[in-house]
Amino acid sequence: MRNQLSIVCNRLVATLFMGVLVSCADNAPKPKLPAAFPAKAAANSDALPAPAGAATNAISSAKPNAIDPAIPAPTVAADPLTSSATSNASVIELPAITMPKPAAWTWVKPSMQFRTLQYKVCHPGSGQAAPCADLIVSVFQLGDGGSVDANIDRWKNQFQNAQGAPAQPTRSQRMVAGLSVTRVDMRGAWKGMGMSEAQTNFEQLAAVIELPRETIYIRMVGSEATVESARKDFEAMVDGIAPRAPLGK
Repeated sequence: MRNQLSIVCNRLVATLFMGVLVSCADNAPKPKLPAAFPAKAAANSDALPAPAGAATNAISSAKPNAIDPAIPAPTVAADPLTSSATSNASVIELPAITMPKPAAWTWVKPSMQFRTLQYKVCHPGSGQAAPCADLIVSVFQLGDGGSVDANIDRWKNQFQNAQGAPAQPTRSQRMVAGLSVTRVDMRGAWKGMGMSEAQTNFEQLAAVIELPRETIYIRMVGSEATVESARKDFEAMVDGIAPRAPLGK
């Protein structure tokens, strides 16, 4: 009996002792955390996933229409060699010369290699009846691209007369602003490079401008009706050739 009472007393003492320890631990001063830590923890715990378009909306609100697929960016057909950012610049500017250009001639991206510039020349008032002609400018450094005569012979072989023989060009030469300019005109069925079939009733107006360090070839190729409608503008362009700097040797 005495032993059992002793065991009960020991258990009561142990229980009271553990209670005192727990109470002391609860009342003990807790270490202070850095001020930034609870704020950062709270921010992380409160953060929610952003909506899918949040980044785009934030950029768009900072700069209106900066990223807005509903509003396409404006595009301008620009001649990279002219001083104007429009396709209707009144002057064609090459590194060595300038030439007047009618507003109706529209710059397009060159469709073939060795074409420095390319323009569309359409028959005024013809609508879609007459196809537009191509105005092609090619610039070669001296010694490149073959001789003037070799290029004219190549053009001759692209045109055939009614008998199927190479067309005979009309050729002349004169000085314009101190530069030698060779004019070459031809007509017939035209079969240009890479073409499978010849185009009948075609015409080409060409001017070859020889400078001390380069040769410039200008050609207008298209249907006779379209090319003839632009003949005066082509001649005015050739007559208006002007060096951009004193001619070197």
